[in-house]
Amino acid sequence: GGGSLEPADLVIAATGSAAPGWARASGVATDAGGFLSVDAHHRSVSHPRIFAAGDVAARTDRALAHAGVHAVFAGPVLAANLRHMLAGETPRAAYHPRWNSLYLMNTGDGSAILSYGPLSAQGSWVLALKHWIDKRWIAKYAALAKSE
Repeated sequence: GGGSLEPADLVIAATGSAAPGWARASGVATDAGGFLSVDAHHRSVSHPRIFAAGDVAARTDRALAHAGVHAVFAGPVLAANLRHMLAGETPRAAYHPRWNSLYLMNTGDGSAILSYGPLSAQGSWVLALKHWIDKRWIAKYAALAKSE
């Protein structure tokens, strides 16, 4: 559009998450950003038979960043509460986030960036740590799938 292009060694585009349009259009309670409003059990505050976690949901009992780490750890809580509901019981499991979260971002050059509270680091060892954590997590759920 008539603008000039400046040479750069690296461009980082970081955007926040955005709620999908269907969430607000669904009639289920949402927060100001359009994310489904859920309680500590990840149950909709307006429709108790609807559960949500991850980037589509926002907790009403506490502020929680829209980050993959929370979606991952909320998954087993969500599964347990769905089992409770299917058994005719009330949800009992709640996701209690840690005081801080570990964030690991692959930079695509054999390295990664680590952020944990006030600490940060970068290097190939961070990428090795990321791969180790990711593979361990996938193996855990692959083993569960094989046992069923």
